[in-house]
Amino acid sequence: MTSLIDRIAFLPDLAILALGAAFVAALALGVAWVAHRFWFADRLPLTDAHVKIADLVHGSLLAFTVFVLALALTDVRANLGRADDAALREASTIARLDRELEALGPEAATARQKLKSYARAVLSDEWATLSRSPPTLSAAAQSELSALVQEARRLANAHAGDAGSLRTLTGAMEDLRQGRLEFATKSVPGVFWWMIAAFVLGTMAMYGRNPMDATGAALIIVHMAAIGLVIALIIVMDEPFRGQTSISSVPIGKAAGL
Repeated sequence: MTSLIDRIAFLPDLAILALGAAFVAALALGVAWVAHRFWFADRLPLTDAHVKIADLVHGSLLAFTVFVLALALTDVRANLGRADDAALREASTIARLDRELEALGPEAATARQKLKSYARAVLSDEWATLSRSPPTLSAAAQSELSALVQEARRLANAHAGDAGSLRTLTGAMEDLRQGRLEFATKSVPGVFWWMIAAFVLGTMAMYGRNPMDATGAALIIVHMAAIGLVIALIIVMDEPFRGQTSISSVPIGKAAGL
């Protein structure tokens, strides 16, 4: 399930939404027709009592589907927002460190250059590695950050008055970088996708109780296409550093003067 999602997650958002709606609607028609043909038609006539139970089962499956989808959508939206806020804090930290280094004069020119090199590695390499499955931090960015921290420590030893701010800002940069990896790995668990699939398939099968005429097919398409759109929206926002709806790295580049 997750491998299939990974394959379509890099498509444009509109393509993912359209594909999700069309696929779920088409699948619903197929499952409902099979259930109607081989289960609910003349093979399994329903009494009034059976109809009431079937309505209860159908309603329960639909309610469970909506609940799980709402839970997943809320979680991925919150994670995306937190990741965006953290990226802005990281950009602010980089800008503050650059100002601190600038205030030290020519002696800090090397450190400022290393700060730019680190930001450049984040933009060119680390954002890409965070979008992969599984997401990882970039070795190139780690190397640049280590060089920056070493140079900042040298300056801190030489300027006791600025040592506290230099150590605090470089430490914050390291923490925020690890935070990016935490946000990138907080995707929807695979068991959630299997639960969603089970509830959705059950809902589709229960549609087989109804006549499979043009009106019934149209209602199934409208209903299940809406559910497909929600599923596609979860896929779009599930990975904060992947796809069109992802965290922008532009603020970090601007903060470093790139």
